[in-house]
Amino acid sequence: MQVVIIELLKALLVGIIAAVPVGPIFVMVVQRTLCHSRRKGAMVGLGAAAGDMVYAAVGLLTLELIKDFVLSHQAIFMLAGGVIIGAIGAGMFFREVSLTLPEEKRQLSDWSCVTQAFVSTLSNPAALATMLALLTAFGLGAGSSAPLPLLAVLIGAGEALYWLVVSGLLARFLRIKERTLRIVSRVAGALVCAFAVVLLVRGILMLIGN
Repeated sequence: MQVVIIELLKALLVGIIAAVPVGPIFVMVVQRTLCHSRRKGAMVGLGAAAGDMVYAAVGLLTLELIKDFVLSHQAIFMLAGGVIIGAIGAGMFFREVSLTLPEEKRQLSDWSCVTQAFVSTLSNPAALATMLALLTAFGLGAGSSAPLPLLAVLIGAGEALYWLVVSGLLARFLRIKERTLRIVSRVAGALVCAFAVVLLVRGILMLIGN
């Protein structure tokens, strides 16, 4: 029983650690929280957590098989991920942000936030590589005593908890004006596009190298 509890706590910790690195999801959470609301930032985090939970479930069940598949198709994953993440970044950059617009015009649906983050996470090979590395480092996988589906759910829960805290802190302690909102949106979009360019360049170099 003690071993199971330790593994469940490890799964929560894996989810939290997986969310910590600064990447496109972090930028999206900041932008959605500051330019829209705490709720929208939290929805982005939940979408990312759902994506990582999928990776965790797959990794826990077939760690070595998935690792080999990803490594052999890494260039394709990077190119596809770069295109998808770039499209999301461009949308953030060009979207009009204004505190004076009617609510219906500046409303961003929760579903849109969740979907963008979910797709962005699944299309980013770095997210999968990070998850596989963490599962290996914490000794979670086929040999675990705890049920694998429960471990996957707890990994997602740990990441979701992290993003709920981050979006809550941003909304509570940061107050910005309309002009600053526009700047935040443009900078955030540009940063996400920069992540996309990095993925595209790495993918092209890998294809050339092969």
